[in-house]
Amino acid sequence: MKPFPGCNLPEEKDIFNYRLSRCRRTIENTFGVFAARWRIFRRPIRAKPENVERIIKACVCIHNYLMQTENAGYAPTGCIDSEDGTGDLIPGSWRSEVANDERPALRSLARAGSNNYTNYAKQIRDNFQAYFNSPAGSVSWQLNHVRSCGETFV
Repeated sequence: MKPFPGCNLPEEKDIFNYRLSRCRRTIENTFGVFAARWRIFRRPIRAKPENVERIIKACVCIHNYLMQTENAGYAPTGCIDSEDGTGDLIPGSWRSEVANDERPALRSLARAGSNNYTNYAKQIRDNFQAYFNSPAGSVSWQLNHVRSCGETFV
């Protein structure tokens, strides 16, 4: 999903971009830890799509179990990305473990795909923007964070 482009966006769009950024970072961290711990995630998985889905679901279950029971050994302090007091990213140690791989599966998505953005995709983004800014979808810290930083994070 694409963030809203540009600077000095309306607050509603800044909130969407911030929430999208946090979501993407969470997913990147999860697959980064997976790649650092399990070799199968260090390159594209060569299997049928339904089997890849099963492998990922099984790993998510194992990951969640280990995070709840063996956190110190499985994901020690500093393993996962975090933020400092100003919202700046502190890279996790999984990044250096995965970076040493000769053929990484986790590639930059900056050039992936085309620049075509369908009306349907735009509608989904607009729906998420409305939800993140509604009483049902907002979180207590999003407005303070966007207002204090004065910039869009993606």
